[in-house]
Amino acid sequence: MYVNRDILIPMKRLVQEKLQAIELRKNGHSYAQILEQVSVAKSTLSLWLKDLPLTESELAVLQKIKNQRISKGRLRAVAVNQESRAEKQKTVINMAKNTFTSHKNEPLFHTGIALYWAEGAKRNEMWQFVNTDIRMITVMLSWLETYTAYDRSDLGFRLYSHEPYRHEHWEGWWQKQLGVRTDQFKKTVYKPTTVTTKKRPDYKGCLRIEVPKSAQLLLQTKCWINLQVEYYKKE
Repeated sequence: MYVNRDILIPMKRLVQEKLQAIELRKNGHSYAQILEQVSVAKSTLSLWLKDLPLTESELAVLQKIKNQRISKGRLRAVAVNQESRAEKQKTVINMAKNTFTSHKNEPLFHTGIALYWAEGAKRNEMWQFVNTDIRMITVMLSWLETYTAYDRSDLGFRLYSHEPYRHEHWEGWWQKQLGVRTDQFKKTVYKPTTVTTKKRPDYKGCLRIEVPKSAQLLLQTKCWINLQVEYYKKE
């Protein structure tokens, strides 16, 4: 009986590859990893391995490899994000330095920086300024409109007062004085207090200016504060 060796050799190689694929799978390799070493179609590999039961230890190896790959991917993503954030911060700081150089001789520029240093929020991701003095609030609004891309119509406001003064409704007064819309005001916060006598008759609450999506502006302002300190040290 004649046997065609040209047929037997590929068949023998195929059997060897199947055995190799099974062994690799048992050692915890993924389909993609097996296909790098065994030159068959993915459909063929699936057919070979579909009925192959894996022991608990083999499954554990597969899961460990999978977790390691996920962890490495997350580490790479974190590294890329940190690098991107650092580049953005570098760009913002350079812009802040250029702006400071351009306006360092303008009193309003320095006044706004000093006021924010004293009364502005510095530990969050939003530019916020709080005060009870309408004059100080007005100066900060002028500063924002002069040295940033924001207009007062872009801003948000929130009034803080004490529970015994709820009936006074000073929101309308603040809106009229500042020339802003009613919908720019968030719900007023009334703080509880044991004091029933109003010690300051002219007290109209404490107003907070909020600049939305202002992490970049906050970083710029912090940079201006540091530059202002250095500026007056030299003076």
